[in-house]
Amino acid sequence: MYLIDILNRVGRHKWLRPLGWLLHFLATRFSLAMLTRIAGRRMVSAFAGAPAILLSGFTMRQALRDAKVLYNAMKFSIDTLRLDTFCLMVDLSLEAEACGCQVQFSDHDLPVVISHPVKAAVDVERMGVPIPYRDGRMPLFLETLRKIKDNYTVIRVAAVIGPFTLATQLGGSEIYVETRKDPRKVRAILEYCLKVISAYAHALSESGADMLLIAEPAASQLSPPAYEQFSSSYTKRLTATIKKPWILHICGKSGHLIDKMCESGADALSVDDVDITAVAGGVPRKMVVIGNISPLELLRGTPEEILKKTTALLTSVKDKKEFLIAPGCDLAAGTPLENILAFVDAVKGIKDAGKAKAN
Repeated sequence: MYLIDILNRVGRHKWLRPLGWLLHFLATRFSLAMLTRIAGRRMVSAFAGAPAILLSGFTMRQALRDAKVLYNAMKFSIDTLRLDTFCLMVDLSLEAEACGCQVQFSDHDLPVVISHPVKAAVDVERMGVPIPYRDGRMPLFLETLRKIKDNYTVIRVAAVIGPFTLATQLGGSEIYVETRKDPRKVRAILEYCLKVISAYAHALSESGADMLLIAEPAASQLSPPAYEQFSSSYTKRLTATIKKPWILHICGKSGHLIDKMCESGADALSVDDVDITAVAGGVPRKMVVIGNISPLELLRGTPEEILKKTTALLTSVKDKKEFLIAPGCDLAAGTPLENILAFVDAVKGIKDAGKAKAN
């Protein structure tokens, strides 16, 4: 049995808790790059909170408003999906809602931000910074993470929204144009966003996160100079505030930003629609590359197709030891269980991928 398998098997069993605490302590002393090197096999991970909620028999509306329901769904993701890290549910409306944006809920899909309250720079001056343990639905996520920490000793990853992405939610899509026409306004919004994200990131760290991910999908539409000015410069300040491993995630076509992403202060890059061979061969050895099985293929494909795609990806990055295989973005809510298991089993090398039962 490989080192990562021992860590996860022990971490899922409460009666092995003392050993689990010790193994978790030792594993989290390593850098993420070192952990991928010594794991014994390729590590596999996914932000699978959305499908876990539906597969647990709950609606998205229920789980994202009730800590007990959300915990049961996250527990399902650990017990059944057998990923190598636990990833707390990603809800990119979370911080925006706490800041005052209106959010539309759905039973079968993630919430959507439907209002953008910042029309001028002066608007953010009147907005208070949400307190994570009190405001919005942040306390629900923090409570869920604490429960996971109390009951499992697996490696725990939690996400915060990226500064530019939160700015687009507060100010609307006009932000892209305003990076050229009114950069002072954009920077004022970003300074506020940085305060919001930093406060929540600290709370996640205090509540049990071993690693933090910055979800910055809106940055994929920026040019490299604009990305450096309106996203990366703020990301660097964020990663400097908390001494935890950081993962920078930009989904979509982000190949033009890879060089700048390498300067972000993050320990790992999570990528989606890119030439993964070029990325894996071009980033520093100390930096882990995470990706990049298509979430759409995991949603719509067959287990056999997923096995083939996963095997091909593993072959293409065989020379990059600091690689963690994962979907290119968080999994869609309706992703079938057999497809997720096929993906996990293909990485772990289990025969008849997708048919193995959970441990």
